[in-house]
Amino acid sequence: MDFFKKTMLMGFGAISFTKEKAEKLVDDFIKKGEIAKEERNKMIDKLLKQVEKQEKELAGKITRTVEKVISDLGLPIKKDLEKLSKRLTALEKRISRSEKKKE
Repeated sequence: MDFFKKTMLMGFGAISFTKEKAEKLVDDFIKKGEIAKEERNKMIDKLLKQVEKQEKELAGKITRTVEKVISDLGLPIKKDLEKLSKRLTALEKRISRSEKKKE
């Protein structure tokens, strides 16, 4: 099994994956002869970038899931509230202008 497949098996542990853990993992692979010592820094960087990518993907999935649940419950999401706030501000301005014309 290749290096990246093994590291991706860590699953949700990636959330708490630090540079120190990446270094230890790569060093373990070097000791086992699965990675050349010269590739150490390159592999650590690749691993950290892959973990960061997975974290972003997971965050996106969580956001979409939460938004769907909120929508299914019929609750407004932030976008809805912002849209409503803009409409309210526009109405307030129209009322204010209308009142000034009456004076």
